Amino acid sequence: MDLVHMFVYAFIIFLSIPLPPARSDFPCKTKDDCAQQIDYIAECIIGFCRYFTPFEHPF
Repeated sequence: MDLVHMFVYAFIIFLSIPLPPARSDFPCKTKDDCAQQIDYIAECIIGFCRYFTPFEHPF
């Protein structure tokens, strides 16, 4: 039974890991053209949407 609980907890933790957006090559003119994410910061850089975590944000 403990093995089942460990598997369930590991599965829940796996599902809670935030994943980056599938695509980051959407064309944009401003930051508002990019789809906003809760865990990622969206920026319009050189005409394309780029997503950064708060720790790797270049600005």
